[in-house]
Amino acid sequence: MRILVAMDTNKYSAEIISDVTQLAANTWADITLLAVQAGGGNDQPDPDLVKALSQNQQNFFGQFQAGELPHGEADPQRFNKVTAGTWQTSGTGRKEFTLKIRTGAPIKEILAEATEQQCDLIILGCSKDNGCQWDTEIDLPQKIARDAGCSVLVIKEGQIPKKITCCLDQNQVSQDSLEMVNQIVNLHQADLKIVGLTGPKGLPGKGEVEKKMQEILHYYSARKVNTLIKLVDNEDLEEFVERATREGMIALWMGKKSLLGKIFSKDLVGKLVATSNSSALILR
Repeated sequence: MRILVAMDTNKYSAEIISDVTQLAANTWADITLLAVQAGGGNDQPDPDLVKALSQNQQNFFGQFQAGELPHGEADPQRFNKVTAGTWQTSGTGRKEFTLKIRTGAPIKEILAEATEQQCDLIILGCSKDNGCQWDTEIDLPQKIARDAGCSVLVIKEGQIPKKITCCLDQNQVSQDSLEMVNQIVNLHQADLKIVGLTGPKGLPGKGEVEKKMQEILHYYSARKVNTLIKLVDNEDLEEFVERATREGMIALWMGKKSLLGKIFSKDLVGKLVATSNSSALILR
């Protein structure tokens, strides 16, 4: 597994490190902490971003004893130029740990890095005010969640979800997505509600949906996750999801073959990220 953590110098970015560390420890993922600086002829990485990445790295490794993680610390004093406007430094360990700075427009550079690394997950924080914002880039979290080719976890500042509502296309959801939800649930010791789709337009009948949902319920029960299942008609799903975002964290499976991708437009995904009272997980 490969995780890209998009960061800036604000508190909401620093606060996500605890979640990142736990996910890294549970999954043994390769980790990149990425910051983006403005263009304008800079031939050196921004000192403020170097400092922020260094502090976040210290927080990452400070939560475990030496040797408990399969990652090695990077030297923040040794950022090497990779290409024009891009610098990085990496630790030595069984799994990769990299600090990286790119130059350009933040949204474009974050998405480009995720594509180049073939990431499985992008994690980023956002402010709890004004609809989940980054100070330097309006609507960045929403646009990353909307346009990324991989899963995206947006962690809202100061919010710890106690309930996670996960909407699945039960016929198409991947094993990796089921496990990702399991990781997030265990991270916060949250209750889980799994929502299945019923209705016309090619959807399976209620009996078949219930059978699939029972299989998913068994998957989580075997992992000792407190799980409920609920069936929602596809015509009522949008309204149901909007209510769920006011009650806790929402997770949507938006894979290429998912029916949810047809029900929810990209703009609506961004809106859900912005209006949710808690974090949001977009699964792909």
